[in-house]
Amino acid sequence: MAFATVASIVGLATSANADDVNTTTTSTVQTTQVAEETPATSTSDAASSAVQSNSVDAAEQTTNVDTNVASPAVTPVQPQDTQQKNGWVNENNDWTYYQNGEVTSGRDYTYLPTINGEGNSWYLVDNGVVQSGVQQWAGSYYDFDANNNYQRVDNNYVQSQWGMWYLFGNDGRIQTGVQQWAGSYYYFDPSTYLRVDNDYRQSQWGDWYLFGNDGRIQTGVQQWAGSYYYFDPSTYLRVDNDYRQSQWGDWYLFGNDGRILSGLQSWKGQTYYFDPTTFKKVVNQDVTVNNVKYHLDANGIAKQVSNVDAKVNRALSQRGVPYVWGGNTPAGFDCSGLVQWAYGLGSAYRTTYQQATLGAHKRDVMNAPKGSLLFFGSDGAPYHVAISLGNGTYVHAPEPGDVVKIGYSKYFTPSFYINM
Repeated sequence: MAFATVASIVGLATSANADDVNTTTTSTVQTTQVAEETPATSTSDAASSAVQSNSVDAAEQTTNVDTNVASPAVTPVQPQDTQQKNGWVNENNDWTYYQNGEVTSGRDYTYLPTINGEGNSWYLVDNGVVQSGVQQWAGSYYDFDANNNYQRVDNNYVQSQWGMWYLFGNDGRIQTGVQQWAGSYYYFDPSTYLRVDNDYRQSQWGDWYLFGNDGRIQTGVQQWAGSYYYFDPSTYLRVDNDYRQSQWGDWYLFGNDGRILSGLQSWKGQTYYFDPTTFKKVVNQDVTVNNVKYHLDANGIAKQVSNVDAKVNRALSQRGVPYVWGGNTPAGFDCSGLVQWAYGLGSAYRTTYQQATLGAHKRDVMNAPKGSLLFFGSDGAPYHVAISLGNGTYVHAPEPGDVVKIGYSKYFTPSFYINM
């Protein structure tokens, strides 16, 4: 009777404390422990034994009893991380894109979620690793900015990873030829893609342009290949056959090959002279070109000075030089010596008599043209000669004690004249 009562107590404890199992023992042992030491039996231990006795057989219970007697140390097995890589993963400071633990093989330009998680964008990847800097792709070159989420660079002039600078267009492609950038135009070599400085290059549409030492397209007067040229400020094209004002205000004439011109030049039906050193138009001066003398008026228009005019002017330049018998230099002249020097006559025409043989004798002395020689005396024995100024006056070396000066036909009338 006592055994049956204890057994019923054990069954209650089992049903009341199923969650407090700490030690696995057999029901027989528990029953025995409870019969012998009822006051010391733990309700929790008894309940645990009862629960486990319902889930294991007698053989397993015997084994468990043995385990409690001598239990060896056991190392717990850690669970394995089976989570696959997806999205962007930073590996060794390179960003790699995974899909279900795998990367795309080879090089690809693909639309992916952004690395910073803000939307989607296009990336160039090589075996999944995002690329940066200047990269070759699809027959061209592109630049990808590592400082801007590895985005493709559009419409910018950037420095490559090897130090050179390149221009990329609005589709990201590297640019060549003439390109607009930062308020000017530049030229990029079709082979090297580098900016061209200090050169005259043909554009992709056929026209030629000059680029300066900073690569900018040039306008106005510019020095190139040993000469000067003018480039139109609106079209940037070289100007040929035109008279243009420079950026500093002076005017210059450019020829049919665009080169700046100097010397005697024809322009719009007139002749002008341009200084060979300054290239500027010369005004209010006389110049001699190829032994021909020209006078340049206030507008620079050149008029040829006839040989007669030049010789008359030469004689006039000696006014005030003293009369010297037999003189034919600026140190002193006699009448025929002045004529010989002014006209450049040889020794065969040194005397008045010899000079009278230079042409036919004409009598209308009051209408003698400028530059003609006026003779005083008979046809066969003239004793004085002067140079006509064409208006009833003449220049001559009159007599000893006097100087070269202007005389008047109405006061001292010649006998005949000859045209020179």
